Order: sequence, then structure tokens, then C-alpha cells
Amino acid sequence: MIDNSALEILAVCVVVLLTAFTQSVVGFGFALLTVPVLMQIIGLHEAVILASLIGTANNIYQYRDLRADSDAQQVKRFLCASFIGAPFGLIAFLYADQNILKVVLGFGVLLGVLLLAKGRDLSHAHISLDWAMGVLSGFLLTSTSTNGPPLVFALQARKSPPHVFRSTLNMIFLISGIYGLILFAAFGEIFQSDLLLALVSLPSMAIGVNIGRKVRLRVHPDRFRMVVLVLLTFAGLSSMYAGFSA
Repeated sequence: MIDNSALEILAVCVVVLLTAFTQSVVGFGFALLTVPVLMQIIGLHEAVILASLIGTANNIYQYRDLRADSDAQQVKRFLCASFIGAPFGLIAFLYADQNILKVVLGFGVLLGVLLLAKGRDLSHAHISLDWAMGVLSGFLLTSTSTNGPPLVFALQARKSPPHVFRSTLNMIFLISGIYGLILFAAFGEIFQSDLLLALVSLPSMAIGVNIGRKVRLRVHPDRFRMVVLVLLTFAGLSSMYAGFSA
């Protein structure tokens, strides 16, 4: 007979596989989809830390395939901005009401979907857009581990091609993820149980990424944009539900 802890581990592995597949195809979505679901299985704190650990491992795993197409200037701007926002997010993670943060995140994501669905072209917007979205991304990185929406909004609004979109996001997620883990570790928020669960989940992550690599070659740019909007909508609603239902 399988005990509850074994069922929890199995559930975590399934969630990691599906969300790693999603990120491999679309370029983002791992933590955004993982955290609201895992909150119901292992709790908020563990979900945020696990998403940070596996998400960073996911970005490292995909680095070789995606590194050549990143937009170096955007990567630098977003990273510098996210480094500013991350310490404030950590303070929120330690002291603020996480349910309020989830609801605020959900509203913000859905607002971004509305703007993108209307075809708002911000390709020539001032670089302050990148800085603002980068700071917000850094805040969300360490407060909820769901730092993708501000970056997705900025890159999609600037009409980044799918291959540049994926590569740029992967590079940002990789470096900012390591930075976030350093902050978590420095404040004693990563425990041995988190590391063990992450280690057990790694094979599921690798399977999801490899399946996604094959699927993304068949995704048309217009369909890609639609997938992004649907995924953002689902993530926004999931985040709000997680905040209101707790």
C-alpha cells in the first residue's frame, strides 16, 4: 500500500513533468503553473522553494539549446532590474500575507493578458518598460517564485520572435534563479527536505523538457502567441483562486 508521502511525491513528479513540458514548448510557465498546484500538495513555502530549485535546474538543462538566440541587451536590463526587486520580494516572502500576494499577482497577469489580446504594440516603448517589468519580476521571484508574467508581457509587447522569446527568458530565469536561491539560502529558507524532493523530481523535469523540445518545432508563431495568452489566463486565474481559497 502506498502511503500519503509516496502519493505526494508522485503528484509532485507529475506536476513537474507537465510544467517542464509547458516551459520547454512556450518558453515560460514552470513556476507560474507549478506553485499554485503544489501549494495544495506540499504547502506554500515548500512549493515556492521547490519551484525555485527545479525551475533553475530546468533553465540550466536547456541552456545549451537556447543560449544562441537571446537578446543580450534585454537580458542585461531585466537582470539588473530584477536584482533590485528580489530583496524586497524576499522580505515579502518572510513577512507578508502570501494569499494577498497571490491575488495581486493574478490581477496583474490578467491585466497583461487583456493588453496583449488587444494587440498593444510596445515594440518602440522606452526602456523604462523593461526596467519596471524587471523590478517587478525580481520582486515576484523571491516572494512567490512566479517571476515570469512581467517579462512575458514586456517581450510579447515588443513582438519578440518565439526563438528569441524562449532564449531570452531562459537566460534571465537561469541567472535570476541562481540569485534567488542564494538569497533563500542566506536566510535559511532552504531545508534538506526541499533538496531531496527536488532531486527526486529531476528525472520528471528532464522527461518533460525532452518531450517539449520535439513539440515546439511544430508550433507556428501565431499559434505560439495564442498559447502564451491562454497560459497566462490560466495562470492568473489559478493564482487568484489559490489566494482566495486559502
